[in-house]
Amino acid sequence: MTLSIKPFKAFRPLQKRVEEVVLPTFDNLTNKQLNKILKESEYNFLNVVSPKAFYPNITKKNSKKHAYEHLESMIKNNIIFQEKEECFYVYCLDKYNKKQFGIVASIEFEEGNNQILKHEAIFKARSNSIMETIEHTKMQIGPVYLSYKNQNSRHIDFKKYERKKPLYKFKSPGGTTRSLWKVSEKNEIRSFRKKLSKIQKFYIADGHHRYSAIENLNKKKNLNKNKKEKINLLAAIFDEHSVNILSFHRLAKFKNFNKQKIIQALKKKFKLGRVRLLLKEPRSTLSWHKDPEPRLHIPIITNLGCSMVIENVAKHLPADGHVTITNNTKYHNFFNGGEQSRIHLVACVLENPFQ
Repeated sequence: MTLSIKPFKAFRPLQKRVEEVVLPTFDNLTNKQLNKILKESEYNFLNVVSPKAFYPNITKKNSKKHAYEHLESMIKNNIIFQEKEECFYVYCLDKYNKKQFGIVASIEFEEGNNQILKHEAIFKARSNSIMETIEHTKMQIGPVYLSYKNQNSRHIDFKKYERKKPLYKFKSPGGTTRSLWKVSEKNEIRSFRKKLSKIQKFYIADGHHRYSAIENLNKKKNLNKNKKEKINLLAAIFDEHSVNILSFHRLAKFKNFNKQKIIQALKKKFKLGRVRLLLKEPRSTLSWHKDPEPRLHIPIITNLGCSMVIENVAKHLPADGHVTITNNTKYHNFFNGGEQSRIHLVACVLENPFQ
């Protein structure tokens, strides 16, 4: 059965208000950063998605009330408005010298479908929280990011949109430049629907909790009903060549450092080669080189002057108990620009998960 992928009537902000409305990634924001957002923009969507981020002691009842009233105020004051016609949207993410083009669309959800492939476990509490937000706001705030294998018959040419002026173009706090174009012309919509209908399988690149929330909402709405209520999934769809797979991925977190227990735990998930404790002295760097396999890194002692650079992406790995897998088969180096030695537990991964 083919998934029904459709245009939709989106709620979106006025062009001049987009940067104050756009929702930041808030999981790792400090209290200082949250207070800055709250002070600079009373209409940030974080007030709708997670009032608790701003007001930690707010009750569940008042949180729902705050989210609903905040959303109503945004609509009433024309901060956001709903499109009069159903549209697709072309979406571009530009970071690390790579542009990713995709399509924002609505997908009619079908319980038990085997075309959208999941691959991550989730936290039920987080999924339930997203479902509750959808229920009392009647909106999906963020899309599930889907990827698919591209073939010529499904190819969509995004170059003509790149030549046009976008509805929005701005740089978000994480350094990503985001652009959006509206697709409202009937022939273009038909063309998009035809090409999207040929995709057999989608892979969830990001958004397992949002997808789970829609699954649960569908079950809740249609329990013991003969005539099923249609539930739609907000999705951003990118072909496999547009997806930018970064060379750093956090995998797990250990509360206490015990070398043997950590190695045994990692061996259950990875085929490991040699495991070493590596020291990098202050004010020193490695050469620009490649390794034959990826590495697992567990920082034990580090400082803010330490960073790993893979191709053109630099990242500081904090000594907070996390395990990070890095794609050392690409050109990379490591430098310690601080005044303290850096020590990592480093393991070779013999089967490359990046391939």
